[in-house]
Amino acid sequence: MSTPRAVLFDLDGTLADTVPLIAQHISDTLVAHGIACEPKDVYPLIGRPIEDAMHELHEFSGDGQSRMRAIIAEYRAALHEAVNAAGPDLVLPGVRGMLRDLRDAGFAIGVVTAKGGPQAEHLLTITELREFIDVLITTDDVTRGKPDPESALLGLDRLGATAGDTWYVGDAVSDVAMALAAGMRALGITTGAATEEELREAGAEVVVTHASDVVGLVRG
Repeated sequence: MSTPRAVLFDLDGTLADTVPLIAQHISDTLVAHGIACEPKDVYPLIGRPIEDAMHELHEFSGDGQSRMRAIIAEYRAALHEAVNAAGPDLVLPGVRGMLRDLRDAGFAIGVVTAKGGPQAEHLLTITELREFIDVLITTDDVTRGKPDPESALLGLDRLGATAGDTWYVGDAVSDVAMALAAGMRALGITTGAATEEELREAGAEVVVTHASDVVGLVRG
């Protein structure tokens, strides 16, 4: 049985234009709880599990864990409403055509995201991208989220793909770090959390600015 050609993608900032929403709503929720935060503080942490990001933004020790869980729940509820309001308009330019072209070329498509399972399913469904995705791996599926390679390796396993022959496409430094740790080829895209310079410094093999640039690269 031949190994399928596959591509793995991040979700927020790579397929959907949700990075500004995430940064704003995390910041707003923390500020509402008396914790100083600006959206710019959140950007470097996007792409990592929300619990890890919260610990970077504030020290939640001891009894603070329950407070952090309450803040995360409030943030997720606010983001859920914002995603509902935007709907399919959140799809980044060229993404739908890119995914369609990859499917037509015989590629299997996976999404590996730091989102939780319900949140990822909701976003993919409301943006009408779920039909293109063969495998979805979320933080809920692993014990160690990005930038640990566990979720990328699980995605490869479920697709039956080989790491060295598979690109991971992401917009954050943590995406590049995860891909390299998993032995994958890292393709950075500047539609989300990180700049071209940051993605290249992290080790991305190639950096593009638009989803339409992806198909030709991964097809070789």
